[in-house]
Amino acid sequence: MSRLITLISSITALCLFTGSVNAHHSTVALFDGSQTIEVTGVIEQVSWRNPHGYILFSVEDESGSSEMWRAETISYSVMRNRGVSGDEIKVGDTITMAGAPSKLDRPEILARNVLLPGGYEFDFGTGNAYFPAGKAGNLIGYVFPEDSGVDIDAAMASADGIFRTWSTIMNDPQAFPMFTGGYPLNDAGEDFLAEWDPWDNELLRCGTKGTPLIMMTPFPTEFVEVGDTIEMRMEEYDAMRTIHMNPNAVAPEGNTMFGFSRGHWEGNTLVVETDHIGAGYFGPTGEPQSDQISIVERFMPVADYARMDYRLTVTDPVYYTEPFDLTKYFVWLPYHQVTPYECLQQEFGR
Repeated sequence: MSRLITLISSITALCLFTGSVNAHHSTVALFDGSQTIEVTGVIEQVSWRNPHGYILFSVEDESGSSEMWRAETISYSVMRNRGVSGDEIKVGDTITMAGAPSKLDRPEILARNVLLPGGYEFDFGTGNAYFPAGKAGNLIGYVFPEDSGVDIDAAMASADGIFRTWSTIMNDPQAFPMFTGGYPLNDAGEDFLAEWDPWDNELLRCGTKGTPLIMMTPFPTEFVEVGDTIEMRMEEYDAMRTIHMNPNAVAPEGNTMFGFSRGHWEGNTLVVETDHIGAGYFGPTGEPQSDQISIVERFMPVADYARMDYRLTVTDPVYYTEPFDLTKYFVWLPYHQVTPYECLQQEFGR
């Protein structure tokens, strides 16, 4: 037990206090991450949702006129993954928001840090203080494992090999993100990418990540054995992939977002081969995939199942010149569990 508690403590520290994660693809398109502005106003509304939360606050200019600003925040699932709660951000409070400005000169900001009325700073779990109060150590909002509401003892007792809930260390580039570009696109792939519109694309909408893009998820994923299949129950978009362990399982005639997966064991490694995929997009920044794509995944847990390495091999002769690999790793955090995603559809435009 003491070894696992030490592991939990060290991983928790890494989650909370290392550098911030790369921005979500929609925020890259809508906000200028190279700049930081500060805006002061009174909170009118707060919504912690997925895939992004938001804070509406009224800002008064020098003439006394008020303008409503919208702050886009990281998702509720990301906050929970980082071990923070937004309870300290309350309607009626006067706050100062620091973040990236809108690329379209709208009264919008991508929230990074919030200075609260009591002199404390809320940083959305990045561990990166911006205001003097936070740099002096007054960062608040963290929730430690023993206060998470999860029955850690039960989670430990039920874990059996790969069959447990796996999480991602969002601030380690070796773990997240996995889809970082530089793929061997051929001419057809380059032409497709040139037509991609970051302002109006399918990937900004709920439930639009197929295989293999859904594997970039930073949120908990649980492996559950169900008869002669393995279910991958994923928090993001409440997605579920089914892996058929019966070698005689027959693929459907058509294609689906997650495709048809066949699995087998090589020692403790789960090897999964998937085809019949009809997802359309390969990468979060518009890279394509065809209906001829096939992937091979290897889930490779270490001996004590505290970590699981992951390798994805992609073959798509329509858009890529050769097969290529992507890698990441998962960790086991017994105080994490898969919870409902409750995605709120958001509309983006020019």
